[in-house]
Amino acid sequence: MSQLAQYAMFIVTGLSNIRVERDENNEPLEQDALPVMPNQIVKLRHSNFIEQVLDPYRDHLSKFWSEESIDQVEEGHRYLLKVYNEDAVLHATLDKHDVQTTFNNAWDAVPQQARVERLRAFLGGLATAFTNTTAVESDFSILKWEMDEFRTCLMHLSLEGIFQTKQRPIL
Repeated sequence: MSQLAQYAMFIVTGLSNIRVERDENNEPLEQDALPVMPNQIVKLRHSNFIEQVLDPYRDHLSKFWSEESIDQVEEGHRYLLKVYNEDAVLHATLDKHDVQTTFNNAWDAVPQQARVERLRAFLGGLATAFTNTTAVESDFSILKWEMDEFRTCLMHLSLEGIFQTKQRPIL
């Protein structure tokens, strides 16, 4: 099994321990999700990207990815910054992305996909979580909506919508 597949398996198995975080008033915590979309990542200086996004996960990544793969995440960010600043069309495209832009569509806009493959995989891992019923039930509680007989279908939902919503500026 490849290192990438091992990493993905570890994430999926570990995510079953995710619990909804609430404050003392049972409101969702107001902690921003990490930037994972290209239009967010280009706003970070490379040193800030390393410090705020990559370094907190470096030890964990090193268990599953080689140093070369982790270096490719850094190089992918450098490349993205370079093309964003040099390519007016890409700059305009990324700046047009909004809450309707999906993760894949946003990243597909970046040229030379091989150069950002590890960056995209790393950020995709940060953006994606598979919920258990506890988290989903809590979210439905906030919405004041009771789950019906189709509740098992909720297991197929991911928290991507919640993560993406937290990443976007308040509408």
